[in-house]
Amino acid sequence: MTCTRCGDQDEPYRKGLCARCCLTSDLNALLTPPDSDAVANELRPLLDALTGQDNPRSAIIWLRNPDVLDLLTGITAGRYPITHVTFADHASPRAARHLRDLLVKCGILTPYDRNLDRFTSWIDTKLATTPILQAHDVIARFATWNHLRKLRTRAEQGPLSEGPILNAKQEITVAIDFVNWLQRNGIELASTTQADIDHWITTGPSTRSTAMMFVKWCIRHQHLPADLVFPRRQVRQSPITDDRQRYARLAETLRRPDTPTWVKAATVLLLICAQPVTRIAAIRLEAITHSDNGVINIEFGETPVKIPTTLAAPITELLRRRPHMKTAANQTSAWLFPGRTPGQHVNPQALMKHLRANGIELRGARNSAMRELLRDIPPAIVADQFGFHPGTTERHALGTGTGWSAYPTLHGNQEDTP
Repeated sequence: MTCTRCGDQDEPYRKGLCARCCLTSDLNALLTPPDSDAVANELRPLLDALTGQDNPRSAIIWLRNPDVLDLLTGITAGRYPITHVTFADHASPRAARHLRDLLVKCGILTPYDRNLDRFTSWIDTKLATTPILQAHDVIARFATWNHLRKLRTRAEQGPLSEGPILNAKQEITVAIDFVNWLQRNGIELASTTQADIDHWITTGPSTRSTAMMFVKWCIRHQHLPADLVFPRRQVRQSPITDDRQRYARLAETLRRPDTPTWVKAATVLLLICAQPVTRIAAIRLEAITHSDNGVINIEFGETPVKIPTTLAAPITELLRRRPHMKTAANQTSAWLFPGRTPGQHVNPQALMKHLRANGIELRGARNSAMRELLRDIPPAIVADQFGFHPGTTERHALGTGTGWSAYPTLHGNQEDTP
């Protein structure tokens, strides 16, 4: 059918109009202030982004969300200022966060650290809704003055990854469990003894060892006796997946027709290049070059890594058809693995979930891939090419029994590295 307004050939959506024309009409009405006959200039980038996306029907469905409508009509009418505070304090965090990220992507709002913002909200909710049977003010200061302040300092140097956030959440959660355990056993925090700490550790799950940071912080700030000692947890041996099992899992994942291309590409980067999932999720397009013969070069560190044609196939296909590219969120995404959130790459936790669903034991497989690299390449070269800390590659090299640290020259031809 032909749209009666724009003349495009498309299925009619409403009154002889295509979905894009309907979306444009709806947005013009929604983003025009009551005392004006045109969309506010500051909201025009949002209008252009939404009407220019490949799939206008998804935007029409999104606009039906009452929380989205509340935010957009409130902004248009002047009830809500276009500031980060408006979205951080909204009653529907999920809808507010998505629109906030979209406004950042459009240049209407200044960039912010999304993970830090979510952690700040998490602390407020945790302290307000979790039963804390004693020392509530001590827990609050530990969460804000210890963890939040440190994370804010790190965020000033660059975007926060999810790892430090998850560690902070666990330490705060276990600290609450600790003071609650003391209270249920009739023990005041300030009266805790060494026997109490030893009993806490030995009678519960291994996660209780995470209370170490809280106990040390309490001793330093005189909330606990100064002579207490929190025993260190014995470090478990790193798991190692058998090389044959790792290659069998790689072959099975690449052959399976129902596995998404982006999961296949991530599998190659994990099982062959030993990259952590958090780094895989955050690979930028600018770090990738490819030649006419199908070879892919990726910059993980100082020197690009060459991915052979047979293994590069899913990465090449992903470059041609990246997911989540048909909405306003990611039309100009700079990530190899675009996420659903505007301007963000795929969530590493979601990527981990898909990899595990394909039978991959993440730590064991990555350690196996790392050690295979070190059997052929000196640790310093592996660190340089694959973006690892030299100390990390040296530790793995000792585990393989190789003596590369004393080797005077580069072993083999660097061009042959995977």
